[in-house]
Amino acid sequence: MTHNTPNNTQYTHSPLRHVLRGLVAGAARRGSHLRGDRRGASAILGTMLAFALVVSLVAMVQVSAVPAWNQQTEFEHLTAAETDFAAFDESVAKAVDGRQTRATLDAGVDYPTRALFVSPAAGSGSLRTTDPATARISGAVATGETGTYWDGSEHAFDTQQFVYRPDYRYLQSEPSLVHEGTAQYTAYAGSEVGATQSLVDGTKVSLVFLEGDIDTATSEATTFGVVPLSAGTDYITVTDAGTPITISVPTRLSEDTWRDLLADEPNVRSIAYATGTDYNTLTVELAPGKTYDLRLSRVGIDTPGALQAPAYIVDVEGDNAVVPPGATHRAVVEVRDAQNNPVPNAVVKASPGLTAESGRVVARDTDTVSTVTDSDGRATFVYTATGSIDGVVNDEFDVVVEDAAGATVDRVTFDVQLREGGVTDPLRGLVAAVDDPGFVYADVDGNGEFDGADYRVNDTGTGGDVKYDAGTDRLVVPPSTGTIVSDRDITLAGDGVSLHVDVVATGSNSRVDVDAGSGSLAAIGVSVTSVSGKDITVTAGDEIDLSGASVTQGSKAGLSIEAGGDVDLDNAGVTVAQDSNSLRIVSTDGFVSARSADISGKGDIRIDGTDGVDLAGAGLSGVKDNGALDVVSARGGVNLNGVVMLGDGDIVVDAEGNVFVVGANIASTKTDVVITSDGGMVSGREAAISAEDDVTITAAVRIYLPDSSIENEDTPELNAPEKEV
Repeated sequence: MTHNTPNNTQYTHSPLRHVLRGLVAGAARRGSHLRGDRRGASAILGTMLAFALVVSLVAMVQVSAVPAWNQQTEFEHLTAAETDFAAFDESVAKAVDGRQTRATLDAGVDYPTRALFVSPAAGSGSLRTTDPATARISGAVATGETGTYWDGSEHAFDTQQFVYRPDYRYLQSEPSLVHEGTAQYTAYAGSEVGATQSLVDGTKVSLVFLEGDIDTATSEATTFGVVPLSAGTDYITVTDAGTPITISVPTRLSEDTWRDLLADEPNVRSIAYATGTDYNTLTVELAPGKTYDLRLSRVGIDTPGALQAPAYIVDVEGDNAVVPPGATHRAVVEVRDAQNNPVPNAVVKASPGLTAESGRVVARDTDTVSTVTDSDGRATFVYTATGSIDGVVNDEFDVVVEDAAGATVDRVTFDVQLREGGVTDPLRGLVAAVDDPGFVYADVDGNGEFDGADYRVNDTGTGGDVKYDAGTDRLVVPPSTGTIVSDRDITLAGDGVSLHVDVVATGSNSRVDVDAGSGSLAAIGVSVTSVSGKDITVTAGDEIDLSGASVTQGSKAGLSIEAGGDVDLDNAGVTVAQDSNSLRIVSTDGFVSARSADISGKGDIRIDGTDGVDLAGAGLSGVKDNGALDVVSARGGVNLNGVVMLGDGDIVVDAEGNVFVVGANIASTKTDVVITSDGGMVSGREAAISAEDDVTITAAVRIYLPDSSIENEDTPELNAPEKEV
């Protein structure tokens, strides 16, 4: 490189060229002392000697220094590859939680080009998923509805390993980076470093089964998808039934390393290790007599993924019900795969009852005996009792789940008892009957019958207030109570509330407060109305079921429905009729379902389901005073398929998971529409999304809106790694 200065021109050369010049100059000086007739020969000999020295020096560097430099380059590449592999492990963890991501590995090493020295061409690396092997769990007995499947018998699962092996030329021991689902590490010949495990952590047992079809060698950086094939969103509680729980996993990690990793786990009773040809097998026996949380997940590597086949079906709600003549009763099932995770779009069918007095059983969404499960793997059936019975009739009906070929995989049976209650009128809505002694009572044992230690709850309100409070017991307001009407405050409270009558507050200062404490609240199909009074608040520490109900705030006050668990507003109507008043529907640790619901307000509307929101087919309207319309989920996704969402303020949809908008109609007539999937995609055909100002759609993975219309004042802003609109 030449540097010009105002006074002179200076040439700067490499250190090696300085050496050459020095050797040549020295030879010339020495030659000047010889006799004149030998000066030419001496100069030539000196130059040849200098050149030979340089060649020897270059050869020595090539043989000794260059391999060391290239070895350092390979070590630096290995360090970077281990960082990439740690990021891949994080992607696997996200897939376990239901989030699809992408991971990148820089497979080959690039050797730098050095003048006068020879460096090899760029190296390559191999990426592959191994042949499937089998993991097994035996002795695990689940509590609750999953006990029919997890009954202590052995369950087997296919799983693979993901292996990256760089092709190094200079490091003495070529490593392999291995992810086994339950462990990851860097393997050398006869040793491993950096090993971690997620199999056992106290009383939590987690198995991640990997699945893929990768076998490639490349020198380029390779990016691939990490897909949740069966997201382990829930733990199941298991214990042993006298025989300890054992877990066997295929592994290439050494026995000594496994023993070190599990040495501090107090619930690991013993470890067995069997060597094999392709895999070794680690078997862990857990300490008996304890309760464990078991979580199973399946993660796809560079595969589009496929729905997992159904393995079994459980009853979520509606078994062992008592139903009076003419009443309807709701039965909810959930289909799960072999990893105990929900299976959407599984075909489920109900059978008719078994007696002459049997009622009619149909799926709630199709009004036929058959339907498919929703995104949570659930389906709801409605049992309608016959209009008259003779005495007490025991009935039952089955719901079966079928595989892709139409064969029955599993079935669940619902027992129903038909009998007269305290009154002849059927119960409101889709709810099982309760014994009706003719007054409000506390259901101490929660069995839906007035018996045992149950007791009457009197109205303790003063000055015109109505107050029924069961304290730490479940409050039951049976049909015989009739509509509760007051021009003062109305309070219904207990550790759980079952409401079977309408509630109407008529006074200008009256409040309606339904408080289920830490329990659940069921008010299916009823009407709760404040004509001109103050706030309506409906709260529960557990679930709230207002499916088919009507909740109306007719005055200039707010309406709040808040649960610790799930909120069910399917087919319900929720309305705030006056200006500038808020409407809040919140599940702080569960799911909000408001399929085919009608939700409207003239102030801010917020629907917040921490684990997800389902508004399929619903109508949402907020068209006064530029009130915001927010639908958010901190941990789950949002289903807006077929929704009609209209607002004159900002419409904001913000979810951690996927946002589905198939056939949705979303419009802000005055301001903005913002739709965000922080960890997934925004997807749906034939959606119509418009705003007076701006439409902004952001997704971590993909925006997929074919055949859709997106309009705003300027150009819609679409932010995602992949976009198809």
